[in-house]
Amino acid sequence: MKVRVKKLNPNAVIPFKTHDSDFCYDCVAVSREEIAPNVYKYGLGLAFEIVREDGSVETIMDLDARPRSSVWKTGMVLSNCTGTIDESYRGEVCAIFYHVLPDMSIYEVGDRVVQICLGKTEQIEFEETDELTSTERGTGGFGSTGK
Repeated sequence: MKVRVKKLNPNAVIPFKTHDSDFCYDCVAVSREEIAPNVYKYGLGLAFEIVREDGSVETIMDLDARPRSSVWKTGMVLSNCTGTIDESYRGEVCAIFYHVLPDMSIYEVGDRVVQICLGKTEQIEFEETDELTSTERGTGGFGSTGK
């Protein structure tokens, strides 16, 4: 699968893997703006286009932006946990973080701030019903299995 990348900033870094076996590609921040108290917007300086070589439209694709596992070192939390970069979006990809532990550091420009991977989903047809099939679990949620 090809993804075209447009650099919107001369300092932008094409996403990369440190190890071939890594699942996601690291992305580097080229800008940082405090948009509210303890809320930071990091720009990647990149825009993306997913290339459909076969022309298929049965699946919808996106790029998922996720926090890196080292985010715990910063006291920061990605605002929506996982960012969805829709297939048709052509603007700069940014990530917004809340700095919830002010005694810890924040990401700096030049740091790897998020990681991205390709996501796919099938088209869904929702069918309204008055009844659902019973299961052993039923309506139990939020840790109801005891694990």
